Amino acid sequence: SNVLIVTMDGMRWQEVFGGLSAELLTPKEGGVSEASKAKVEGRFGGDTPEQRREKLMPFLWTVIAKVGQVFGDPSKDSDARVTNGKRFSYPGYNEILSGFPDPRIDSNDRKPNPNVTVLEWLNGRKGYTGKIASFASWELLPWIVNTDRSHLYANGDGAPITDPKSDRDR
Repeated sequence: SNVLIVTMDGMRWQEVFGGLSAELLTPKEGGVSEASKAKVEGRFGGDTPEQRREKLMPFLWTVIAKVGQVFGDPSKDSDARVTNGKRFSYPGYNEILSGFPDPRIDSNDRKPNPNVTVLEWLNGRKGYTGKIASFASWELLPWIVNTDRSHLYANGDGAPITDPKSDRDR
């Protein structure tokens, strides 16, 4: 089996779980002109939150949610929030992956994470060693999973591996 952790920086939970938000269909709140409002509603609207969210994020709701689990919907008592008090990435990713906030992580600077992440922990377990990898479109991922210490594969620039040098890269 596989575990896939997907995060989306800056994504509103309201759209993930409820789809198109009518209150954002204005020039001021959502940048939607009156002329294009009907087109947007036609493409992403629906009678229920389930219909709207599936139109907005079809792969998440027709594939991932059907074979996996999606967490974070406050309306279903599945609230998922970081508690570090910061509103930027590295402290949040540390908390998501290590399980706790750390006041030492107070910037998005390229500093090795002093905390062991669940990925590193799992990589140290029999049967999983060498089978854990992380991929991101953000260059700080190798620092967050502390590749020097963890020896995890971390593709932090989002670029595909076009010329794999080893079975591990494949």
